[in-house]
Amino acid sequence: MHKKIWFKIHLYLGLTAGIILMVMGITGAMISFQKEILWLVNKDSYIVKVSGQMQTEQQIIDNFRLKFPKANIRGLTVKNDPTSSAVVNIASNKKGKAGRRGINYYINPYTSEILPNVEGQKVFKFIEMIHRGLVAGEVGKQIVGACTLALLILMLSGVFVYLPRLKRAFFKSFTFKFKQKGRSFLSTMHSSLGMWVIPFYLVSSFTGLFLSYHWFSDIVYNVSGVEKKVRQKPTVIKTKRTENKNTNKKGELSSQRVQEIFNLFKENITDYSSVSLKFEGKKGIYNLTYIKKEPMHYRARNEISLDMENNTIVKHEEFSKKPLEEILIKSVIPIHTGEYFGRTGQILMLIASLLMSLFTITGFMMYFQRRKKKY
Repeated sequence: MHKKIWFKIHLYLGLTAGIILMVMGITGAMISFQKEILWLVNKDSYIVKVSGQMQTEQQIIDNFRLKFPKANIRGLTVKNDPTSSAVVNIASNKKGKAGRRGINYYINPYTSEILPNVEGQKVFKFIEMIHRGLVAGEVGKQIVGACTLALLILMLSGVFVYLPRLKRAFFKSFTFKFKQKGRSFLSTMHSSLGMWVIPFYLVSSFTGLFLSYHWFSDIVYNVSGVEKKVRQKPTVIKTKRTENKNTNKKGELSSQRVQEIFNLFKENITDYSSVSLKFEGKKGIYNLTYIKKEPMHYRARNEISLDMENNTIVKHEEFSKKPLEEILIKSVIPIHTGEYFGRTGQILMLIASLLMSLFTITGFMMYFQRRKKKY
């Protein structure tokens, strides 16, 4: 295809999708460090002072039920770090994702004190809504998806537009000089920085399509041969209203049973930073997820199923031992934010996201300068 045609594609596609891509870049940069920001803002919820003997899981549940007797407890998360809070998850009456996630209470594991609620999550949720759909529902989601595809075409057309320069001076194509002025400076800066961020935009584009569109994720699952799990509604153990070793008077999992489950887990697993128990099970088998002390990333969850009738492990799936294609698919979000590649990758993805604003602004500046010169 002729260079002029590629230039027109790059120009008009950039003018059409540039503003939205800039918004996506800014919001994406903010989301990339969401966990770190929330941790700094909510230290009183996440961090506790070590004082005396840490309470057992049974004591934490018993004390929580004394304070909230009507609460329907769905899960408990404890950390291996003595300065970290525990988390009790209870059922919520809300619908959708909020209902599935339930409500988290942060607990001081030494005193059973209810710690302050985590603030800022709604703000980041709103930022995520902008990032994924411009707060415009399905229409906004389709617009964002179209702009993601436009970004792929912009990268391709940009390479073809600057291909002569790449052939003539490949290494110089990745640099620019501040001595240049006017449109020449804007053009070389736009193109050279663009070459640096292409790998990051390719990663964010493909992972973004995976997260946004079922048809795209279905293709990836089918090609990779990885089974796509169907989300199931959380259930809570309910039996007749008779108290026994496994359930309390309300038919919920008893605190004694909770303690036995955690004891069996700790007897078999010592390399963990946090472990979560779901208060649901079938025929005495309970599922826990845990993060290792040095995980691949924050979503590298390991799963273990315990048979409490026989005190045995019936299933143990370690994230790091899964096939590579399954690891990559289950790491899409950390790859999208750069966290999969460590702190360096996270920072580089942040910089690349912020540079989207520069490309949009310089693109418009060159366009208006070109029109002014033309007329």
